[in-house]
Amino acid sequence: MDSLNNTVFTGKVFIELPEVDSTNAYALRLLSSQTPPPHGTVVFSSRQMAGRGQRGNEWQSESGKNIAASFIFYPRMLAAAQQFYLSMAIALGVCRFLQHELSLLHEPLIKWPNDLYIQHKKVAGILIENTVSGSRLSASVVGIGLNVNQTAFENLPHATSLQLLAQRQFNLRDTVQKLCTYVEAAYFLLQPDKLSALKRQYMQNLYQFGVPRHFVRTANHTLLYGYISRVLDNGHIEITHCNSGQPEYFDLKEIAWS
Repeated sequence: MDSLNNTVFTGKVFIELPEVDSTNAYALRLLSSQTPPPHGTVVFSSRQMAGRGQRGNEWQSESGKNIAASFIFYPRMLAAAQQFYLSMAIALGVCRFLQHELSLLHEPLIKWPNDLYIQHKKVAGILIENTVSGSRLSASVVGIGLNVNQTAFENLPHATSLQLLAQRQFNLRDTVQKLCTYVEAAYFLLQPDKLSALKRQYMQNLYQFGVPRHFVRTANHTLLYGYISRVLDNGHIEITHCNSGQPEYFDLKEIAWS
């Protein structure tokens, strides 16, 4: 256990595990203990054996090459209906981290809802698990999976890594500690007077925003040709049909990229 010195609270409790089933699962176990961990606790491992992604997918990662980190926050300033703002903030924080690490050689973008893409390839994913008390958020586990030093992605043609992009290796521990500073800076955007600016910045960094393309409705596997025109406050996406100009709305499990 170690701590960061260049943050206010994120990583002040820093738990580094040689191996773990899932950093999110470990963090959730900490939350259910008799003494919940402090705000900003970080669980980090480079060997995650049962990582999870969005839609219940497995997060595939070569052991010892990448980062799995989970951040424990208590965002009680957010109503339960505002929980997607946490997702927007974290995605924006990871996006800015990537911009810094890659020296603007490559433009990272946020693929809705909160994957990070560079040159049409995924470099990071985010999985947030919230606990609600009454009408407000009470605790959140923010899981970030970041491809760092992996250079081969079997059966994952749309994946990339920091090493592939920057043509150099990265120290995993140093990298996750830098990530902490950007995640914390993004977390500070979760104030009532900053939410509209946060959403505007999220939309400005949205992958394929306004670009016509095919989507697939997952319920009946029908194609939709349209473009992302808006992301609602609840996290649902608005896709406008190219032919009719009519909008259609989807949550994460209702639409897939073709």
